[in-house]
Amino acid sequence: MEFPAESDTGPVEYKSALTRVNDERVEKLASQMKYRLFEGGGEAIYVLGLNDDGTVRGLSKDEEEESVRILDTVAKRIGACIRVLDRREVSGRYVVRVLVRLSREENPPSQVNIIVVGNVDAGKSTTVGTLCTGMLDDGRGSNMRRVARYAHEIITGRTSSVVVRVVGFDMLGRPVNWGVPNPLDEAQIYLSAKKVVYLVDVGGHERYLRTALRGLMSKFPDYAMLVVASNTGLQVMGREHLGVCVALQIPVFVVFTKIDAVSPEVGKRYVDETLEVLRRLGKKPLVVKSSRDVYDVAPLMASGRVAPVFLVSNTTGAGVELLTEFMNLLPPRKRWSELEKKPLLAYVTDIYNVRGVGTVLAVAVERGIIRENSSYYLGPVRDGTWRRIKVKSIHINRVPSSLARAGEEATLAVADVESGDVEKGLVLAETPLYAVRSIIADVLILKHPTTIRNGYQTVLHVHSIRTPVEFSWMEKEPMRTGDRGLVRLTFMLRPWYVEEGEKFILRDSRTRAIGTVIKAEY
Repeated sequence: MEFPAESDTGPVEYKSALTRVNDERVEKLASQMKYRLFEGGGEAIYVLGLNDDGTVRGLSKDEEEESVRILDTVAKRIGACIRVLDRREVSGRYVVRVLVRLSREENPPSQVNIIVVGNVDAGKSTTVGTLCTGMLDDGRGSNMRRVARYAHEIITGRTSSVVVRVVGFDMLGRPVNWGVPNPLDEAQIYLSAKKVVYLVDVGGHERYLRTALRGLMSKFPDYAMLVVASNTGLQVMGREHLGVCVALQIPVFVVFTKIDAVSPEVGKRYVDETLEVLRRLGKKPLVVKSSRDVYDVAPLMASGRVAPVFLVSNTTGAGVELLTEFMNLLPPRKRWSELEKKPLLAYVTDIYNVRGVGTVLAVAVERGIIRENSSYYLGPVRDGTWRRIKVKSIHINRVPSSLARAGEEATLAVADVESGDVEKGLVLAETPLYAVRSIIADVLILKHPTTIRNGYQTVLHVHSIRTPVEFSWMEKEPMRTGDRGLVRLTFMLRPWYVEEGEKFILRDSRTRAIGTVIKAEY
């Protein structure tokens, strides 16, 4: 058996033996393990019984037991866990390969999801970049380019997709992003933080409304951050995003950007106009001017009544500290620990085909727990049936994990299904569920230029499902803007799985409506 010499870089470490180790030695081993885990993105391989030059020393049974025990002690010191992968006998002695993996499974950080909405060119992505990196913008969109997902977004300066970025906070409320080598490294932030805030950045242009609605419906937002440019005020798409958030009962706070680019008089006029809009929507707006205001208003946000307003400049840094502290203090709105005990329900939000891995599904876990090396049902597929698949491995924020809990977004490497057979909006469950072909819903028409009658077709958004539906029965016909009533919506292309009580949005070029599922028909 031959092994290459140990490399000073990378995630592989050789140890001839670990015996008779004192506390000082454990601390040194822990520092070394942190480095190997950093090199491996949260995972490292330790080979026990090898010298640094790759020659085999081998371990006796007693040495093997003690070495594994000490390695486990070192791993626990830094919040990691170990797993023996294999054990090979060489001339009566043993070489043991051990996986070391950073773990947040026993004490995952507190999490809050914030959807970032507003009109195009309001400065949404730039603000996200400032909050994530701690660096000021150059006035020409440098922070937007740091967090953009695609090349065309960097070129145009406009977000067209759903981009999720993470801001982590330590026990003292300091952003951990600002102290790591890469402030956008999700794994390092997740492993270092006591609390994580997910900023879900969506496009503000009208042509990307369907993508924005998918982010709004599928990411479990606790709060909405409405970004308004101080030089233009609250514009059409910003008002539409605000209306949707209010209709979905998502608490809203407002961030005015570019305050350095306008005179105080112009800025005040646009702020006053926005405050009046918020009051008409039943909100209690408050312009945040000090830390005391932050401490007073943050605990009240979950009620949905108050609407703090922040005045921020991403180029000078004015107001950024108050906004950061506010995000640190925002309380989670959902009790995910209670939902973990319920039967599994997870919606597929994205599909990948990874070379060497196969099909990888991104899922949002609404309730229950997904476990590694377990089998589940995926569906309904187009014929209404459910397909049994196996979850081979799980990653959360690019960190390997043995499980994914309610409220978390995870990527799953799965077997027994091809990526081409999976669609966004499918469900992962412990047992086959129903294939819903139509729903009875209570619908409120927010906007429509004429009248809606039987046979009208539009697009329904619920969770990560985006599908055409047809009005096949109406309690009240016709329906106009402001009307509310029961309707039957029939899925036109294929069945889906939705549950009673779910809120959804209807959208097309002319129509906006919001509804609640009263009955799912199979």
